[in-house]
Amino acid sequence: MNSQLPETFQNQGQLFDFLASGDTLYEYDRESLDKLAAIVASPDAALDIGCGDGVIGAHLAGTPHIGIDISPRCAMGARKRGILAAVADISEGLPFDDGVFDTVYCIDVLHHITPHWDALFPEIDRVLRRGGTFVIVEPDATNPFVRLTQAPDSPIRVAPWNDEPAIHPNDMATRVKALGYSYTLQPIDISGAQTQRNVFPLWQRLLKAPFVLALAYRYRNTPNKFCLIATKPPSAESLSSNS
Repeated sequence: MNSQLPETFQNQGQLFDFLASGDTLYEYDRESLDKLAAIVASPDAALDIGCGDGVIGAHLAGTPHIGIDISPRCAMGARKRGILAAVADISEGLPFDDGVFDTVYCIDVLHHITPHWDALFPEIDRVLRRGGTFVIVEPDATNPFVRLTQAPDSPIRVAPWNDEPAIHPNDMATRVKALGYSYTLQPIDISGAQTQRNVFPLWQRLLKAPFVLALAYRYRNTPNKFCLIATKPPSAESLSSNS
C-alpha cells in the first residue's frame, strides 16, 4: 500500500483518492448510520455534498439521491453503492439548476473546505427549493478531544490534512441565520473510523497514541459532532420579513 504522507498531496482531491484506495473510505457502525438516516425522513430529491465513497449516502433517504465529491475515486465508490455521483469542485459552484433539491446534506465535509464557505452557502441556498432542508453534521469544536485532534499544527493531530479544524456550532448557526433560515441545533455522537491508517509515519502514530487515547477516554461521554437542521423560508416574503 502506498505510504505517501498528506503533505505530499497538492489538494484534498488527491488526498481522498489515496484514502479511498481500498474498499471503504470510512467505517461506521450501524447505530451511527441509522442516526444520520433519521435526520430527514424521505426527501423527494437529495444532494449529498462531499459524498465520499457513498457509505453514508447509501443509508440516507431521497430519490434521486445525487452526490458530488472532488475525488474521482470517491465518486466511483459512491456510484457502486447506487448513488448518482459526479466529480465536482465546490469552489467553482454547484452544477445544478435553481431549486431542484428538497434536502442538501453536508455531512463531515465543511471542515475540509473552510476557505470556500462564503461561496458555498449561497450556492446551497440557490439549489435548495423553498421550504427545503439543509443538514449540517460536523466535528464539534466544543469537544476538547475533537478540537485538539483536528487543530492545525496540533502535536496530537490525527486529521489527515493539516487545515481542517473542527467547527464551532455557532459558526454554522450564524451562517444559516444570515440566509434567513430557521434551524435546530443538537449534539450527536457518530462512531466512524478512517480505514486508511498510514497517512502518518508509524513512529508518529505510536508517539501520539497515549495522549490521543487518554483524551478520548476523558471525553468519551461527550458527543463528538453537532447536527444543525436548517429550513429555507417557504417564500420570498418570509425571507424579507426575517431580514
